[in-house]
Amino acid sequence: MCGDPEQVHGIVKTPVRSDEPIKDWPLINQYGLSAQSFHPKIGGARLYANALERTMAGMSL
Repeated sequence: MCGDPEQVHGIVKTPVRSDEPIKDWPLINQYGLSAQSFHPKIGGARLYANALERTMAGMSL
């Protein structure tokens, strides 16, 4: 979320139709945050996958 362009959503305050704040954020639902907050975008998912692949490649089974 600090990259340029960001690859992980920051705080998303505008809920989308699929958001269920009470279920998605039970402790802070009164703030009306979207479940997309801190969720990776497509590029961010690739970065997470790259990190996992590097970690798994370094493990001996």
